[in-house]
Amino acid sequence: MSWKKRLKPQAGDILRVHRKTGYYHYGIAVSKDRVVHFTAGDEDLSKNNKDMKIIESSLDRFLLGGVLQIESPYKASYDPEVVVERARSYVGSSKFNGKYYNFITNNCEHFANLIYYGDKVSKQVKVGTAVVATIVGGALGVGAIVATAKKSNKKSKKK
Repeated sequence: MSWKKRLKPQAGDILRVHRKTGYYHYGIAVSKDRVVHFTAGDEDLSKNNKDMKIIESSLDRFLLGGVLQIESPYKASYDPEVVVERARSYVGSSKFNGKYYNFITNNCEHFANLIYYGDKVSKQVKVGTAVVATIVGGALGVGAIVATAKKSNKKSKKK
């Protein structure tokens, strides 16, 4: 997969924009200046998952000042018209795939990939989960080493 920076998407494109807080926000272009995406109010996220909705908005609203990235070349599992129809069928809903928004299991990337590829996956969640597992695993490993060293040190002091 290759992401290209372009000025205007075409209907059916999968889009993403990098947010200042470090994640990518995803959507589906339904025209050159309209996007369907899973979001909340004026921000992408809400403290209440039930506030999150699938909306059709302007490209500017989707970008929120960020730089547009479009997957290129087109790799959807469906024709562009079908991708647009699939995306628009969810507009106004607080749920997709029968579930409310969830950062780990039901987010904007899951939504866009399901519409575009037919596969509900979030690579950034997988990467984030792997990083957290590595950090936690490393911390647990260091903790075990420190605990073992302390035990060993106590034993040598008793002798």
